[in-house]
Amino acid sequence: WARPTHTITSANARAPVSPDVVKALTVPLFFDYMGVRLNGTKAEGRSLIINWTVTDIDETYALTLQNSALTYIAGKLAGEADANVALEKPVLSQLLMGRLSLDDAVERGLVHIGGDRSKLAELLSLLDDFQLMFPIIEPRPNPID
Repeated sequence: WARPTHTITSANARAPVSPDVVKALTVPLFFDYMGVRLNGTKAEGRSLIINWTVTDIDETYALTLQNSALTYIAGKLAGEADANVALEKPVLSQLLMGRLSLDDAVERGLVHIGGDRSKLAELLSLLDDFQLMFPIIEPRPNPID
């Protein structure tokens, strides 16, 4: 039995989604990606409704978090949303990739939020970050060690 000579470190890990792929995503795919990244355990018992207006492509969405799941409806805005968010699609991608913080985006006027801003921050805090590189099989400990 030979010990592996290569270990996975953060230095050789890379982001799970490349910036080029993110640029090509439609807004519904962004929301699907958020759903994949949602930490169900952390989201348990929480509920929120956020209206999204993507200004540069003139699209609207009502996104709901309920029962540890994200769902959305395209072309509609919820009447009783916790927050209303207006931004351009590239800003959405920068937020979801972690390249732009919500505070910076708001301060720079890239994101406009009506209603309860903390609900959007709460939603973003429930998203997990994944590393692409991880050990698939852990080596068995050597009984001689």
